[in-house]
Amino acid sequence: MMAGEVAETSPRRPRWQMLIGSTAILQQEDFRGLWLGRLLSHAGMNAVLYTLLVLVVRGTGTAASVKSALFITAYILPTAALGTVSGVLVDRLPKHLVLCVMNIGRLGLMLILLVSDTGLWTIYGVALLLAITTQFASPAEAAAVPQLVRPEQFTTANSVNNLGGLVAQVVGFAVLPPLFLNTVGPRPLFFVAAVLFGAAAAVFLGIRSLGGREVDLDQTIDAVREVRKQFAQAWEVLSRDFRAYMSVIIVVLASTTALVATALMPRFAEEVLDIPVRNAVFVFLPAGIGVLAGLRLVQWLERRVEKSWLVGAGFCLLAASFICLALTTTFAAMLEGINPFAVFDPGPFGETSARIVVTVMISTVAAFSFSVVGVASRSLVNERMPLDIQGRIFAAQVVLTNLASIPPILLAGLLSALFGVGPVLFLFVIVIVGVAGWTLARAAARPALRLDVDGY
Repeated sequence: MMAGEVAETSPRRPRWQMLIGSTAILQQEDFRGLWLGRLLSHAGMNAVLYTLLVLVVRGTGTAASVKSALFITAYILPTAALGTVSGVLVDRLPKHLVLCVMNIGRLGLMLILLVSDTGLWTIYGVALLLAITTQFASPAEAAAVPQLVRPEQFTTANSVNNLGGLVAQVVGFAVLPPLFLNTVGPRPLFFVAAVLFGAAAAVFLGIRSLGGREVDLDQTIDAVREVRKQFAQAWEVLSRDFRAYMSVIIVVLASTTALVATALMPRFAEEVLDIPVRNAVFVFLPAGIGVLAGLRLVQWLERRVEKSWLVGAGFCLLAASFICLALTTTFAAMLEGINPFAVFDPGPFGETSARIVVTVMISTVAAFSFSVVGVASRSLVNERMPLDIQGRIFAAQVVLTNLASIPPILLAGLLSALFGVGPVLFLFVIVIVGVAGWTLARAAARPALRLDVDGY
């Protein structure tokens, strides 16, 4: 082969493609629309939720962990009533319409924030209504991937989607809230978020591949009436597949751990790091490097390791990371005492800087492992589950995550005010790891799943 032929068959890839390991996935128009719509809507959601959380805990002192726990509970509570309904409707309705309507609803909520006060009950109410839109949008986004890409592209597509989520986190957490809260205040931010939601709605509406299905209103109404039966059927199919079933359970437990840690974040920032809550995002921002590394490596790993093993290994690393985060003060004291050749007096790191450095390092590893778990699990479900039930499966995953999270979030908020963040986080991670082991043992013992374990 001549050098010119090599150049033609192996063109140099742009840098962003090198980062995510993709050459053509974003060249597909409809998938690019899904990616862009998610980027816009998630950036707006992240900015609004973080701003509302800051408004809730501002000036509350030791009550910050309790109020943040109540705020997160208000956000995840609607899944108890709407989780099963949303999954059935997502499987029955055109997904581009579902996503469009949900973002229009979010735009309307931003208008409410613009014209009303930002009192505590208003914030809790808006958080609850935003959660309702997410309960429909999240499973629709996840279940849309198999309609837009080929099976061999599932891992790449989910990785690229998560990259968009990372960009949305940077914009929504580290750019917009600090910029607006430290200058002109929250109301102009709500206006920007409304623009983002409106743009996302328009982008979603234009994804033609998600709108080809004819809607039978009678069958849809009947399906909603029999929502428990419809949901149970999807869960039964999932429960027959050991790898897909355990991957969903592991994601639920990993997400629960992350939600508990998020609820403790305001208290952690003030108690452990001794920094204002509004600036805590800058400490956790470098964790984006871990997310990016996870998105890049998961595609290389899944060609060498079975996806279910990736999910399990990622969860173990995540649990270890949160245990280390609970021991931040211990590791920081060790780091503070390092003084090679007695060059520094008393040492290169002070107490606060050492704790921040340790937090950055641990949170980066946690972000990496959570990224691997999320991509590998979602790709596994995309591959092994029928397309017409994936909306219900992803909705069930959200329901289980949020319902499982409510008691520990509220309990963690109360206990952290009494005993501190570190011991409470350590205790909850140990409990969640125990639940994971117990669930794995029970699932492996079931006759319907043993065949899948032994005869993949």
